[in-house]
Amino acid sequence: MNEMITVLTPTYNRAEQLQDLFESLRKQTEKRFKWLIIDDGSQDNTEEVVKKFLKKSDFEINYIKKVNGGKHTALNVGFQMIDTYLTFIVDSDDVLTANAIEEVYCNIEMIRVNDLCGVAYLRGYSEKKCIGKPFPQNEAIDNDINIRLKYNVSGDKAEIWRTDILRQYQFPVFENERFQGENYVWWQIARKYNMLYINKIIYITEYLDGGLTKSGRAMRMRNPLGGMENSKMAFYPEFPLKTKLKCGLLYDVYGYQAKWSIRKIINNSGSRGITCVCALPAKILQLYWKKKYLGNC
Repeated sequence: MNEMITVLTPTYNRAEQLQDLFESLRKQTEKRFKWLIIDDGSQDNTEEVVKKFLKKSDFEINYIKKVNGGKHTALNVGFQMIDTYLTFIVDSDDVLTANAIEEVYCNIEMIRVNDLCGVAYLRGYSEKKCIGKPFPQNEAIDNDINIRLKYNVSGDKAEIWRTDILRQYQFPVFENERFQGENYVWWQIARKYNMLYINKIIYITEYLDGGLTKSGRAMRMRNPLGGMENSKMAFYPEFPLKTKLKCGLLYDVYGYQAKWSIRKIINNSGSRGITCVCALPAKILQLYWKKKYLGNC
């Protein structure tokens, strides 16, 4: 079997939800794939659950357990371990449609011929209800900065990436922080590579209480250095002024939350003008969010 795709699943205390993902992988119409599970220090029975999967699986499963550091650190490990052409990141509490892997195989040649970084499909609440907006055109070739900001495409999508490109990037890791926004890597890739966009749902998402998506702002306020790095991505020249101002505001907010001085915030931003303009409203917003999301702690 010549597997060209690895399904990469970072997980933390999601033993029960992994069963649903496993069953969706067993139902795949195309079996040429591997499943790599990176356990980010789970304290539940994830390891025992995976051992049961190994006994009844008809596809290769590899399981790695590491010290807890956050999803981004699990992705860092996975990117370096994967040896297949493509990497499909699928969260532990989500599932794939039965033809998901087959759909990806249909577009591998398009990725190669056009030197693309990968292919993106739609995620859905169900196989018929898309999350956010669909892509402006089916089978479009563009970059994620344009797709998100020029065409205002919203919502999580199902991206499958070339592994050799992912290996060139690592999420930053800060002491005592457990979260880093994934746009830190995706937007760097988008500056160099185009992607293929397909308006078809192949990935079903359920936003669980306690999940990273639903915990949102509070998670970012507890991990301000990661928030600053993520916000800095918008200071690249490809981004419109509106986005620069929004992310400049966020950069300053997280800088204050990290207990940096305003001088240090501005000098380290790479965009002194934007962060200087945002300094005062950011301080007000930081105090408000601190009280709202962290209880003023």
